[in-house]
Amino acid sequence: MTTARRWKLRVARLFREAGHRGSPIIVLYYLAQAPKGLTLAELAVRMEAARGTLARLVSRLERDGMVSRRKLVGDARARLIMVEPSGHAAIEAFDVHASALRARLFDGVSDADLSVTLRVLDVVMTRLGEGQDAVIRA
Repeated sequence: MTTARRWKLRVARLFREAGHRGSPIIVLYYLAQAPKGLTLAELAVRMEAARGTLARLVSRLERDGMVSRRKLVGDARARLIMVEPSGHAAIEAFDVHASALRARLFDGVSDADLSVTLRVLDVVMTRLGEGQDAVIRA
């Protein structure tokens, strides 16, 4: 838990250092993986985050001009959240800083060690998502 929290804090600080006013970069990354957009509910499921929290983050990104909300055909209440060109530019600019951070943090870690670590984390994540050890989300 401590490693994940420290990573999240460092990424947030890195985003601010890159000249952004604290807009949540991770939301942009998830939305960029869905070129046709996502509803807030879909984004919440993918990010395993509370809709209320995401609504505030998306509103901030929208104010910053990085995302837009568009009507979803067939559902008058739902809106598709889509990354705008300035959001894609923010991702590209941030990737330079993120790559440098990854290089520093993983310096001396072999590809084999990293592969094993990712495989173990994937197994744990899967087991926490299903079966008797699944984490119940409210």
